[in-house]
Amino acid sequence: MNDYVGGLFAGVVSTFVSHPLDTLKVTMQYHSTHSISGAIRSIVKLNSIGGFYRGVSPNLITQCASQTSFYGSYAGCLRLLGANRDDHESITLLQNFIAGSFGGLIQAFPSSVFELLKIRLQTTSHQQEANVYQVFRHLIKTEGFRGLTCGLHATIWRDTPTYGLYMMIYDPLKRFLHTSTNSELIGGLISGGTVGVISWTLACPVDICKSKQQAGYTNKSLLQCLVEVYRTGNGMHAFFCGWTAIATRAFILNAISLFVWDRTRRWFG
Repeated sequence: MNDYVGGLFAGVVSTFVSHPLDTLKVTMQYHSTHSISGAIRSIVKLNSIGGFYRGVSPNLITQCASQTSFYGSYAGCLRLLGANRDDHESITLLQNFIAGSFGGLIQAFPSSVFELLKIRLQTTSHQQEANVYQVFRHLIKTEGFRGLTCGLHATIWRDTPTYGLYMMIYDPLKRFLHTSTNSELIGGLISGGTVGVISWTLACPVDICKSKQQAGYTNKSLLQCLVEVYRTGNGMHAFFCGWTAIATRAFILNAISLFVWDRTRRWFG
């Protein structure tokens, strides 16, 4: 239970800190631009300065649901594999990869639905659907409940392997930095932020397609969308639209998320 509670706290704290960068990321991906200043102008023009926190409600629900389900599923899988999360050095890299991948798979389901609502809010003006309920109602009316699964396939492919790498790298890197800096706080924050940047960089191509699918920009399959982005963009460069915003958000969000989860689970342990 302490892993689920820790995940909930991590989701709340990390959401409010990182949401403006998430809006920037989605805007850059939606418009296929590498210009941060252009994306900022687009957000402000569409919804004024408050546009940076547009979609924060579904993002808060997304992060709470995804991080609670991820950390809980991850820890549960570790126990099934015979590992003890409180004894980091006893967990093998393979056990961490399998448990992390399982947690990523489980959390992809709630993440996909709430990210869909969040992205629809982030890419529409305040004169259109103004809140989560209106977006949800419009989606059900126009696309049915099947519309809620938009981007699910891409979310699963984005999160399952990358969360495996995420947890596989985190523990040894945290131990190394803790020893090097002689500070648990610095070691935890830097290692969490670093693995966040690595995993999100690897997830960029699939995340680009997921954002386009969920924003309604394309109805093509994941593979078709990947090919389209590559051909119509500037080759591989096109897969990393918004990388600066993605990397900054990933570092901040994951540094806070992993540190808060690690600390909170011990308080409730």
